[in-house]
Amino acid sequence: MKKLLIAIISVLFSLSIGVPSSHAVDFDMLAATPVGSWQVREDIETNAKGKQSGITMRTSMLGTEERNGEMHYWIEASMSSFKISKKGKRKPRGKTMVIKALIAESVFKSDAENILGNLNGLGEETIIQTGNEKPMRIRDSGGMMAGMMNAFGAQITHDYSAQGSESVSVPAGEFEAQKISGSGTVEMKVIFKKIHVESDSTVWISDKVPFGAVRGETTSVTNGKASTTSSQLLEFGKSGAVSLITQEPEDMPDMPNMTELFN
Repeated sequence: MKKLLIAIISVLFSLSIGVPSSHAVDFDMLAATPVGSWQVREDIETNAKGKQSGITMRTSMLGTEERNGEMHYWIEASMSSFKISKKGKRKPRGKTMVIKALIAESVFKSDAENILGNLNGLGEETIIQTGNEKPMRIRDSGGMMAGMMNAFGAQITHDYSAQGSESVSVPAGEFEAQKISGSGTVEMKVIFKKIHVESDSTVWISDKVPFGAVRGETTSVTNGKASTTSSQLLEFGKSGAVSLITQEPEDMPDMPNMTELFN
């Protein structure tokens, strides 16, 4: 359960703040991401021991829905993990996870630090499917995750700034992209283990690409152990996105008190 909840938070973060806040860069993600658009990117991580693993993530803008007088967006991300051998061969790892979230329009127009510090508006409803298992719906998933962050005692800080534009070449093509650099820290406690992460990141974004992200480079130090992650856009389209969740989801049972669950 803990791994599942952490995965939900990780995906929703990437959906809403994969691009730094509007205060740091002139970029309108919703204008660049019409309903039906999608992108596929690949993230390769090299850990402190030099071992590599990766994730292929497909992110889609599926549709809109009005709730409580505000427009919301159905966004879906599917993640497939793999290991990379010393010879460069890839081996699938685990099951593909699909997370479909209903996110308020105001979230995309807020500054990223507010989103990170208060997750109540992030993912008003979330549907999760792992492999071929029955999809599960979490109602008020934003409130659940806010409770989880409080239980973790999470403290998150970051600072991004625009660095001008550069020409970037990735498998999806060549783009004139905005270069954004920044650093951040994350501190939390899971059970009896304290986690401290320091990271430096550079991302390149383009309004020609759904969700903006074209390329990224991150160096992180987690409890003293360094790792690097390189991200690149593989392909994208402005139409044709469909949900990979085809079964009717079941409601997930009420969650226990987050503080009791994680402490």
